Formats: sequence, structure tokens, C-alpha cells
Amino acid sequence: MRKKSFLVIPKNLKGKTAVVRVDFNEPIKGGKLQDSFRIHETLPTLSMLLKRGARIILLAHIEDSVTKKQLSFGPIVGQLERLIHSKISFVKEYSKSAVDVGLSSGAKIDLLENIRFAKGETDNNPVFARTLASFGDFYVNEAFSVSHREHASIVGITKYLPSYMGPLCEREVRRLSEALSPAHPFLLIVGGVKFETKFALMKVFMPKADAIFIGGALANTFLRAHGLEIGKSVHDEEAVSKIKEDFFTSKKIFFPLDARVNKGAKGKDITKIRPKESIYDIGPETVKGLIDLARLTRLIVWNGPLGYLEKGYSKSTEDLLKGLSRLKTKVILGGGDTLSVLDHMKLHKKFYHVSTGGGAMLDFLADGSLPGIEVLKK
Repeated sequence: MRKKSFLVIPKNLKGKTAVVRVDFNEPIKGGKLQDSFRIHETLPTLSMLLKRGARIILLAHIEDSVTKKQLSFGPIVGQLERLIHSKISFVKEYSKSAVDVGLSSGAKIDLLENIRFAKGETDNNPVFARTLASFGDFYVNEAFSVSHREHASIVGITKYLPSYMGPLCEREVRRLSEALSPAHPFLLIVGGVKFETKFALMKVFMPKADAIFIGGALANTFLRAHGLEIGKSVHDEEAVSKIKEDFFTSKKIFFPLDARVNKGAKGKDITKIRPKESIYDIGPETVKGLIDLARLTRLIVWNGPLGYLEKGYSKSTEDLLKGLSRLKTKVILGGGDTLSVLDHMKLHKKFYHVSTGGGAMLDFLADGSLPGIEVLKK
């Protein structure tokens, strides 16, 4: 079934109001945005809507990246105005009257307060979804990264308004779909911590991938399952038996050859980790081997960091990003933590596709679609 295209929306939108779900969930420190990748990726859509004469109602959420506590957009409205290059009316109430007051102020863009503060958002309450629909004439989903959530602003609202997929969301679907029937040789790189979030992805891609590299704390769990000493390294003990059951005999899966056990240290042979040591990052020999392997591949999908970023171990992730950015191989990247490293390196344009999604990217690759995508099909 063909998905609705943003291009279907009429060019003349004068007098019309677009309700647009965006992802402005960027890291904040000291009341200031630390990165703006997702916001910048949305700007072409907002600019196009404004040029066509539409007014815009933005629905979004923002949270603390560590505690996951929901935050207010209030402190960063000024920063958002500078990024968007347009005056924003900040609306604190989820009501038609409050939205109308905002738009009557002269601003062409209303930003509603964090949509997850509203009762009815996360449980996809139909009454709340209908309220959101009352704000405009049509709906655009430009938040691929949260389209795996069956929330009112993603799924519910589409029942009450003509609904479309934005160009950013459409590009995500098109590019990620290439990995569902990948060109070969195909390399999958999986990092991060939690086995449960990556299990479905590895299961689906086991027959599709020519090689699967496991890094990050996830690698510690696999090494533990294979009986290697990992010392005090972070790992998922509950997943050890699952790994032995589903992945133990696979010849496609491989792990770090060396690891960093403290900052500034050279890589240490992965078979020589001591009981009191911790693995914090993959080592330089492993990075070199991955880059050499990447030269032989046609497609690489990478989700999740390779080191303990919270403790400052980002060097191997950075080194691999630099190495891959110099190759002609198609590389698809995703994952919030991986993006945070990439943001500071300013290498986005060096890769075939940098996904705005973390969990959404994983779910799309594992299932072939997302709830927020399915509701936009004709």
C-alpha cells in the first residue's frame, strides 16, 4: 500500500492550519540546548509549510536524557525561535481557545507545552486525540523517532484529520527500508547496553547479514556467555542464557579483539581482562579491523555506541565514525547516544543516512514498519 506523501498537500495553504508532530527532544544542560540535529532536520518542512501560507501548531515532547523526566519547553523557546527563524507563541494549555489566542498574537507558529504533560497523550485517549485534531485542518507526522509509540499525537489524531507523512519521515522510511533487503556484503554493527532492545533486530538480521559486530556493554554480555572473563564490566546477566540459546553457535557474530580498561590506556587483549578490571570501550585494533572490513562491504547499519559514553569513553566510537566517513560504503547510523557523538563531530553529511530515531529505528528494522507509519497508509 502506498503511503501518503507530503507532496499531496496543496501548494496554496493560505488560511489553513497544520498540526505537525515533531521531535524536538534534544539534550538540555543548564537550561540550554546542547544539540539540535533533530530540530534542524525538521526545518525544511516548517519552512515549506510557512511558504505555502499555512499556520503551524507544533506538538512535541522533551525529557532529561538520563532520568527521562519530562521537561518544559518554556526555558528554550527563545533558542527554538533562533533555530527556526520565526516567532513562536508558546501555548501552555491543550485547548482550542489557547491555541487560537497564540495564533492571534501574530506568530505563525504555536508550540504547545510538552505534549507528554497532557493526560491522554501516552494512553492514546480518543477524547484528547480529537482535541488535538480540533487545532488544525490537517496533520503532518514529522516525528519518525517517536512513531513506534501508539500515542494520541502520533496515532490517535489521524482518525480525525487528513493526515500525511512529512518529507523527513518519508526519507527515514525510504532509506531504512533499503536495509530490509540489503545489498551484499552487509555488515550490522550493534552497540549500547540493553540486550532486550537489540534482540529482535539481531534475530531478524541473522539470516540477512554477512557479519554482525557486537560492541558496547552488549559485547560484555556476549563475552560472558562465551565464558570469557569480563571483570566488573557492565553487562546483562539475565541475557546470558538467551544468548547461549539463540546466538551461541553463529559464525556471523564477532566481538572486540581488544578493549580499553581505563582512559589513556592502549587496547588490552580481550582474553586477558582481570577480575578487578572493567571493559569501558573497544580497543584500537578492533576499530582498525572494523574499518578494514567496512571497505569490503556495500552496506553498513550501525545502532548504538561502542563505549561507556557516560564515563567519557567515546574515543572508539569517534574513531570508527571518522574511519567510516572516509569510505564510499553506504552507512546508515542511528541511536540517541551515537547521535550525541556524531553531533559534536559535525560529520552528518558524510554518511548515507543518519536516522533521527533510536528505538524507532530498531523497531522499524525489526518489524518493517511502525504504528505511526501504518496509520498513514491509504
